[in-house]
Amino acid sequence: MEGDLKMEKEKPKKELIKSVSRSLDLLSLFLEHKQELGVSQISKKLGVYKSTTHRLLDTLKEKGFVYQNPITQKYWLGVKNFSLGMLYQNKLVLTELSYPYLKELSEQWHETIHLAILDESEKPEVVVLEKVKTNHLLTFSPPIGSTTPAHCSGVGKVLLAYSSPDTTNNLFKSNIQRFTDTTITKKDDLKTELEKIKEVGYAIDREELEKGLSCFAVPVFSRDNEVVAAISISGPTSRITPDRHEEIINS
Repeated sequence: MEGDLKMEKEKPKKELIKSVSRSLDLLSLFLEHKQELGVSQISKKLGVYKSTTHRLLDTLKEKGFVYQNPITQKYWLGVKNFSLGMLYQNKLVLTELSYPYLKELSEQWHETIHLAILDESEKPEVVVLEKVKTNHLLTFSPPIGSTTPAHCSGVGKVLLAYSSPDTTNNLFKSNIQRFTDTTITKKDDLKTELEKIKEVGYAIDREELEKGLSCFAVPVFSRDNEVVAAISISGPTSRITPDRHEEIINS
């Protein structure tokens, strides 16, 4: 009986179709590197033979998901990705509903405002859905549609704090990348940080992704009291000061 109960509790292993998984990993490389890639680069990063890489690229090219530059012979994202992205965006009511509030925040604080969601597919990343810029220039300001690691940004830490244990476990499975000397890379320290964020209801990015850039982020709740996104106010550390954090919280 005890053995039967143990068997029932075990989760069935997911069976992935290897060729599909590799194709999606290949497309994700463009998100990571944000430039054209050659066959040798793709082959090395995927850890597969060049012959396999050629077959994957030929298939994706035929279906419109990759494009080959006739001059460089390197590959880039095909137009089909744009069509899918726009279709997804058109169904995403969140950006439409939130934009007036984002604009109001930007005008109130004279800083750049981001709206982001969490991509939990593998290692957690944040995806920028909307952005309202000001006249102030930022050294680093991710464009709409871009992704950044979740552990080193205000919006990312907020979304991680309210995410499922499976999501944070995926992050803790491998080494946490360091970007600056203030990036939190120790798992125990990051767990403590996420617990504190959930307790106080906001997160602060202390130059953890880009030196000189700080941000203040809060969660966006749905009617069911679930966190569906996060909003951040970003600017140079000289302007996003601790005193200003208090001012933003109390406004």
